Amino acid sequence: MRAIVLLLISFSLFAQKIDRKSVVERHLVYNQALDTLASLSVGNGHFAFTVDATGLQTFPAFYAKGIPLGTQSSWSWHTFPNPENFQRSETYRTENYAGRPMTYALQGHKNVRKDSATDYFRANPHRIHLGHLGFRIKLENGSLATPEDIRDIKQSFNPYTGEINSTFSVEGFPVMVLTFSDPKEDIIYTKVESHLLKIGRLSFQLDFPFPSQQFLDEGVSNAYPEKHKSYLFDSAPQQLIFQHQVDSLLYPVAIQANQLIQSQQLSPHTYEIKANHSGRIELAVGFGAVKFSGFNATRLQGRKDWQQYWNKGGMIDLGQVKDKRAKELERRMVLSMYLAKVQSTSEEPPQETGLVYNSWFGRPHLEMTWWHLMHFAYWNKGEYLEKVLPWYERNFKAAKDLALRQGLRGVRWQKMTDPDGGESPSSVGSFLLWQQPHIIDMLNELSKRKPTSFKHKYHYLVEETAVAMEDLLSWDSLGNVYRLGPGFIPAQESLPYATTYNAPLELTYWFKGLRIAQEWRKATGKRPNKKWTHILSHYPALPEQAGIYQAASGYGDTYGNPKFISDHPAVVGAFGMVEPLSSTDPIKMRATLHKIKKVWNWDSTWGWDYPLLAMTALRLYDAEQAVDFLLMPLQKNTYLKNGHNFQDKRLRLYMPGNGGLLTTLAWMAQGQLGNPSFSGFPKKWKVKIEGFK
Repeated sequence: MRAIVLLLISFSLFAQKIDRKSVVERHLVYNQALDTLASLSVGNGHFAFTVDATGLQTFPAFYAKGIPLGTQSSWSWHTFPNPENFQRSETYRTENYAGRPMTYALQGHKNVRKDSATDYFRANPHRIHLGHLGFRIKLENGSLATPEDIRDIKQSFNPYTGEINSTFSVEGFPVMVLTFSDPKEDIIYTKVESHLLKIGRLSFQLDFPFPSQQFLDEGVSNAYPEKHKSYLFDSAPQQLIFQHQVDSLLYPVAIQANQLIQSQQLSPHTYEIKANHSGRIELAVGFGAVKFSGFNATRLQGRKDWQQYWNKGGMIDLGQVKDKRAKELERRMVLSMYLAKVQSTSEEPPQETGLVYNSWFGRPHLEMTWWHLMHFAYWNKGEYLEKVLPWYERNFKAAKDLALRQGLRGVRWQKMTDPDGGESPSSVGSFLLWQQPHIIDMLNELSKRKPTSFKHKYHYLVEETAVAMEDLLSWDSLGNVYRLGPGFIPAQESLPYATTYNAPLELTYWFKGLRIAQEWRKATGKRPNKKWTHILSHYPALPEQAGIYQAASGYGDTYGNPKFISDHPAVVGAFGMVEPLSSTDPIKMRATLHKIKKVWNWDSTWGWDYPLLAMTALRLYDAEQAVDFLLMPLQKNTYLKNGHNFQDKRLRLYMPGNGGLLTTLAWMAQGQLGNPSFSGFPKKWKVKIEGFK
């Protein structure tokens, strides 16, 4: 009876209509200073433009060590020349996996040429910053305004409309700025009103930085002006078209205005754009090949696009919850939903810093794709997850070639990669495995809302991925079970590759992937794979010691060793992110979670670790602890004013944390994946939920 009552309560909560606009607009972002960690982005998923408190990119150098003022697109990839004719094969080295040789692309060859080849293929291709558009403001004495001269800042950002309104003053003259993005094209629109325009003291500045070829590229390098070209390609009274060329990458930047504009070159890669002193101007700035539309029509379409996004799929309203934690959780939810759409919905896997600035040379990490995008399926917005599927289809051959090189059948998915499926050499990434089942898990979740034809279309991806997973298992004759490894680095990257085997998250994920692949064979009219049947019926249990699950097999009690209590606490993922094995004991996992909370080196964690822990708490039916994990007051779990998950001085934003938060909240909304006797939220919380399936 109690379960029925709770189920009815759950249904009544689901039935309540949510005023979604009010939920979103409870979390407008306000800036009253040039806060370098409070930059704001507009964009459409494959293009983003990040602005400072002036509403444009006026002070990129000042913001470089905060949230940088980036302009990036899914097409903005560049490769430096290769005069030494380095070959990818020069990055290869043979190591043992489960007693057999396997070829990896690795760092640290202790050979000058091979190490140089490794550096080249690790950094190329890389995403580049396309250019800044900011204000150029002259003071009364003729000098240029600096950050200290910007006063009376009042900036507001509305995620429901995707628009930024900024006002500020310089020497008593106010400036009003509206900024938004085209919903489809790589174009930003801005409307500026100020007497400074009329008297010729406010103009615009366009500059093209040089790609840094570094791990981080904040888009502010003025080095090597001779190594790239910028020039005014064409002009008309109300339009300027510039060209920027870096080696083989050539792209236009077109500026359209509602009045006469002129250009003056200030340096090899910097231009001033002046208006006709009217006091008000509308600009549209397109990066790459774009199709312009009218200012008002685009603004209307952009608002409509955002309204559709917010009003489709799932929504959670925590506005009636008295617990003070709920307001912060809802703020993180709303801003993460905005950022996910702007930064991570193109036809390629996102990089960990989205389209703001480069980390790891702008390259995506496939083990993070699940964390970036899986939440869209759970929130009933699967079309945004589907956008990444063409990347897997397009790079199927590259993954096939990687499998062949390593002596595997099927496809072996890369870890750190690029638009063409290239594998980045790495001392860690090349040994990772847990990106492999992601595509199976993502396709399976999408298939729950799709006709049978979806499985027929993508069955080959599931099948070939599972075949390689089968080949990575070996038979343990002593235990009469299969074994994963040794010879890989698990999600807890502090573990050594040579001796690690049966790490819990990977072990459990392997079972899930093969089980799904077997189910897809049946659904598409094929006979069950006999080998997979044997594997699934002869599967090992998670490694444990004295009732506590361990980081991997073969090490004994690992909780007294600093190496094993650092980095990601991935062991709990075997009872959270992934459905647990039938042999996994929830009492032991609860004890493991308690142990981790007590002894872990929290400074070494990352932003997605807190949702990872919260997911496990949910599967243990502990909603209070799940909320506590989501809001742990630690640096790596900081969510800035703009919603970005701050990590450290190097990674000032980290999109996998936002995605993990959204996945966990979706699971909470679904009552811990649909369990009718568990609401998913703390018992006293009065939560409105709608739109989840």
